[in-house]
Amino acid sequence: MIRAPYRTWLEYTGWLICLVLWLFWLQGQICWWQPLVLWVMIMALFLLTRVLGYDAGALPLAAVLVFAGWIFLTRLSPVWAESHTWGILIGGLAYLLGLWAGSRRFCRPLLWAALAVGLLLITALAGESAGGAKAWLNLGGFRFQPVEAARIFLVFYLAHYFADGRSKWELAAVLGSFFLILAWQRDLGPALLVFLVFCWLSLHCQFSWFKLFGFLAAAAGGFALAWLQFPHFQNRAVAWLRPWEYLDSIGYQVLQGLFALRSGGLAGRGLGAGSVQVIPNVHTDYLFAVIGEEFGFLGTFALLMVYLSLAFWSLRLLHSLPERRLQLTGLGLTLLLHLQVFLVAGGILRLVPFSGMTLPLVSYGSTSLAAQLAMLGIVTGLGGRRGEG
Repeated sequence: MIRAPYRTWLEYTGWLICLVLWLFWLQGQICWWQPLVLWVMIMALFLLTRVLGYDAGALPLAAVLVFAGWIFLTRLSPVWAESHTWGILIGGLAYLLGLWAGSRRFCRPLLWAALAVGLLLITALAGESAGGAKAWLNLGGFRFQPVEAARIFLVFYLAHYFADGRSKWELAAVLGSFFLILAWQRDLGPALLVFLVFCWLSLHCQFSWFKLFGFLAAAAGGFALAWLQFPHFQNRAVAWLRPWEYLDSIGYQVLQGLFALRSGGLAGRGLGAGSVQVIPNVHTDYLFAVIGEEFGFLGTFALLMVYLSLAFWSLRLLHSLPERRLQLTGLGLTLLLHLQVFLVAGGILRLVPFSGMTLPLVSYGSTSLAAQLAMLGIVTGLGGRRGEG
């Protein structure tokens, strides 16, 4: 009798082979080595995690998300899919690094704060602009977004702050510097995400209505300030509020995403049958709309259930930890991942203004893939080896 975890992998492999053959039938050719290498890498990570004594429950769920992204990027452009493949392979190394880091007990909060702020400062001074934000660094031809790592380092600091009761002035200096540099870079999506994580952690540690209304007032003030100071944010806000009035300009992407989701209906139009080429930046910002058009409501619902299952896995693992700082670190990283899902999917559905971030573990973007797999490794490492007290 095949044990449950391996039976799950066997069933999952069968579905993956069917999808790859479907893509071959649609496009006539496909680079077969990419899914094979990725499958071998994720299976190796799964087995290594179990052999080392850690809970490997995140990897089957992450595999579903990673391969969903690869399938749709292959359907859009084999060039994007190949680059995505290399990003996932880098992410596998980042997962192992995160597993090692999560199993250690680093206790230098100001170092984490300095790393977070320092990475952003270097980017602001020497970075490259794209999409209205100066958020990229280019080192010897290797182009990446330091803010992905900076957010993780800031979560480490926040966990120390809330667990140890550090100075509020210190917190104000760290967060103030972090947000001011992001504003200087005009990179408002990560600023919003970090603000939401901070608010959630703060209310989780000590809830009060006064604090909640204070955060809401700060959010409203930040929205008004961004409206006045950043034209690209104003365009996104207007496109969110009144897209029909700007059908041929700033509202075009928003409406095409909504049209794609609506045309998908319940079960979708089928892989390869969507009109996704009309959506700008579809491989990064709007891959969720592609999935909705071609796999329908059931496909997007299943995808969101995978994210929800990943969140439950993380919270179950963290619940048994004896040290509050470790619990808060894991919670912060879990929020960092899943609040981004909400902001991306909510932006496409017009529940919130679109943030311009990628759909975690699915959308094109090597830096974000590496950071997100590293976060899963850290949470796995935080959970400790089975049998440890």
